[in-house]
Amino acid sequence: MMFAVYLAHSTVFRLAFLRLFVFLPVFLLLLSFPILGASASPVQNPLLTEGLKLLQANDLERAKRKLEEFLKLEPTSAEGHYLLGVTYERKGDLPSAVRAYRNAVQHAPGMARAHDRLGFVLGLQGKVQEAIGEFEKAIELDPNFFDAQYHLGATLWWTKEPDRALAALRKAVGLAPDHPEAHYYLGLTEKLKGNLEVALNELHRAVKLNPALAVVRFQLGLALQEAGDLDGAVGEFKKAFDLNSALTEAANNLGLALIQKGEAEEAVAILQALVRAHPENAAARLNLGSAFLQKGDVSAAVEVYRELTRIAPTSAEAFYNLGMALKQKDEFQAAEAELQTAIKLDPALSEAHYTLGVVLWQNGRASEAIASFRAAIAQKTNYADPHYMLGTILKQQRKLEEAILEFRQTIDYQPRSAEAYLSLGQVLQQKGDSDGAAAAFAEAERLNKRKADEQAAIFAVNAGLQKLKRNDLAGAISKFREAVRLAPESPQAHYQLALALRSSGEKEDAQLHFQEARRLAPYLKPPDSSE
Repeated sequence: MMFAVYLAHSTVFRLAFLRLFVFLPVFLLLLSFPILGASASPVQNPLLTEGLKLLQANDLERAKRKLEEFLKLEPTSAEGHYLLGVTYERKGDLPSAVRAYRNAVQHAPGMARAHDRLGFVLGLQGKVQEAIGEFEKAIELDPNFFDAQYHLGATLWWTKEPDRALAALRKAVGLAPDHPEAHYYLGLTEKLKGNLEVALNELHRAVKLNPALAVVRFQLGLALQEAGDLDGAVGEFKKAFDLNSALTEAANNLGLALIQKGEAEEAVAILQALVRAHPENAAARLNLGSAFLQKGDVSAAVEVYRELTRIAPTSAEAFYNLGMALKQKDEFQAAEAELQTAIKLDPALSEAHYTLGVVLWQNGRASEAIASFRAAIAQKTNYADPHYMLGTILKQQRKLEEAILEFRQTIDYQPRSAEAYLSLGQVLQQKGDSDGAAAAFAEAERLNKRKADEQAAIFAVNAGLQKLKRNDLAGAISKFREAVRLAPESPQAHYQLALALRSSGEKEDAQLHFQEARRLAPYLKPPDSSE
């Protein structure tokens, strides 16, 4: 059964863009202040010089007056218009900044800095395609201009054009290898391309260069969470929220990662605090309800979801989760009503159709349940659970050929489902296909053993960690070796064994297990790895 637990990705992207892309001008502009540009007179005009000094001192109103006075005398000075644009931009007067930068490029079409700043301000105004054009013009004039390459790459990431963004951001990183935000956007773009390992390397690099950037730590946490490194994700979300308590998505995703780790108690505490501070945060309420469910407090979950349906009456996820929680309380009639509401609000919510089907089946309404399961599949063809439930009902109705088809579909979409193989074997046995049934039963047994071994491996790893806390290194190594034997594909088992072996001086054996852990989970690197 599924519960709707959401990351609010669109909010994440908007925050990331605003936090780094809007406030970066503060120091990027400082890089431009001392440079008057090729168009400036060899003998500096005192008014222009004074205007620049006032701008550098952040005395914006006096700088504006001084530069306007200068431009009355020298109306074709591109440098004067450029610095006036900088002043307006710093004052937050974006339309005036655009006019000034346009004047600068009109009088000096080859001034790359002016094209870049014009693009930047156009981007802030939401004129993204015009902004991209100005960044490209700046790069055409000066291919080694870091600011323009960086701004172009970050904007193309924002417009979800990763191939073009990668070219610009890789160039930017080459021009300024120690620029944390360039590595940050390169990491986000690699992640958008599906290159998760490369993305993690870039985000780690950005954090190393500037550990105080909260949004970078947050995005690193998201990438680690996606890679399956929940411990690493929890650590980064905590650091991000400590650095910036306004970054509520960090707290929400911290709660979610704790739920995924099975640490419901801490998740409840984190999410309750977030909901108290931000009662309107629907994603936090959804996750708080899930944390209560994991904790076993179904009544508390129902209360959270009911309140959310009042606050967000158009949220299909709220009604879906409420229906799920009521189902767990065996309040089937109420659950059905909430799930029907969820479906009316969002007919594409396949999980609501599926869960409604389960409720109907549990109440002996098989034909209605079949319709709901088929509706779930119509919304998401590769959804294994409704295929399995359809097979179960068809098996009960002795429609064996149809049941076999559904169980095989379940296996196609969920190859590690021992239950599907077991049910398939039973139907094949009923049809007299003893060989087929024997093969299905054997695979079910193998998968059940594998599942049991993986669970035992988790216990062995935890036991090994406990022995390490008691300084029993030999006992810990024994437990970690047991975990590797039980689950050879467990990256954590190999990783913890490698750490313990290295501590005991068995460096060659440790290296082998580090390599295997990294193969299985690329985010797992030796603690002293420089990558």
